[in-house]
Amino acid sequence: MNRRIVLASICTLIAFGVGISVVQSIQIAEKYSDVFFADATYYPEKKIVEIRFEDHTQKTNRVVLEVLGMDPSFQRTFDASSFTTTVPFDAVPQYGWKVTPVTFVVEHEDFGTVGIKIDIHNAGESAGNMIFSDL
Repeated sequence: MNRRIVLASICTLIAFGVGISVVQSIQIAEKYSDVFFADATYYPEKKIVEIRFEDHTQKTNRVVLEVLGMDPSFQRTFDASSFTTTVPFDAVPQYGWKVTPVTFVVEHEDFGTVGIKIDIHNAGESAGNMIFSDL
């Protein structure tokens, strides 16, 4: 009987923790989704990924862009509230675009440091979700 009570208590705590985490993630996404725009589109005919970033408030001081999963890793810093850059890619990675996420570390006057993660998508396909985090 005691084991059942302990197990029920543990399950309740885990469910409560997951629920709080989901609510916080939704609140962070709502806070930043109208402020920041980011996109990464692969154009196979040009063999490039075009990466765009825009801060609608124009209060971004610096952005560190990184494309993970490349050898060597691609990283570039921008001192602007919006930019477009290209990264050469010969082809879609063997295991798909999920293995090469694009991350942004944004230094913003009002919000401090914000992290953004997006996945690359093929031209003509819709972009995936932006994932935000307070850093």
